[in-house]
Amino acid sequence: MPDAKVDPARHAVAHVRGAFAPARLRALRSHLDRVCDERQTQAATTREHTAIARGEASDALRLDPTWMDAFRDPSRALLDAIGHATWVAFPPQVRRVSTAAHLVPWHQDVAYQRLLGARGHDQHVTCFVPLDEDPARRPTVEFVAGRFAELPHGAASGFGAGLDEAPAGPHALFRLALGDALVFGDLVPHRSFVPDPSQPERRSLEFRLVRPCDAVADKDYFDIPSGAFTRRSAAMEVA
Repeated sequence: MPDAKVDPARHAVAHVRGAFAPARLRALRSHLDRVCDERQTQAATTREHTAIARGEASDALRLDPTWMDAFRDPSRALLDAIGHATWVAFPPQVRRVSTAAHLVPWHQDVAYQRLLGARGHDQHVTCFVPLDEDPARRPTVEFVAGRFAELPHGAASGFGAGLDEAPAGPHALFRLALGDALVFGDLVPHRSFVPDPSQPERRSLEFRLVRPCDAVADKDYFDIPSGAFTRRSAAMEVA
């Protein structure tokens, strides 16, 4: 159901061309290939092993500040797309997709924040960054365009939150090149989509960005304008 009172950024989807320098993403891809297998074996909890089975990452792989290097030289196009959401939640999601079990069903990102309880953000935007040289042929993200309220979710296909079906509305797909990003609000319904079944693998980073006023107390963030890690203390007054 549409909700006209919600911040418009929560409904928006942007294909940001040239969001990141391809050379920087190649460096991050090389780093991922170098450390991934070893750090995935360091998973010590059931939660981590479940995440890995979904194509996600162990804590040891996610908790690497190297991933924040993507934001050290932000392009004008990226800054325009994220607006005031200049704090990047740490750690990001690191994904290596290769099988059908790694494909995320229809959902809104806000539903995953609800699963975090008090540690979840009331609102955020997601920045999806493919790392492969040919992302247009790799698994990507399909959207339903429109304005939607927060929809009821349940566990689905091994993931913590999913919709029974896509809400009514036009679907949107974008042909990405290395260096491009998808920036979208937490109320936008979306899912994994495989454009070419002969290319089922994908390496990507997924960042959650918030306005400083929406930060969670005592959680780590990377502040894009300063290029440094920061956090909102419990005592800080945020306008």
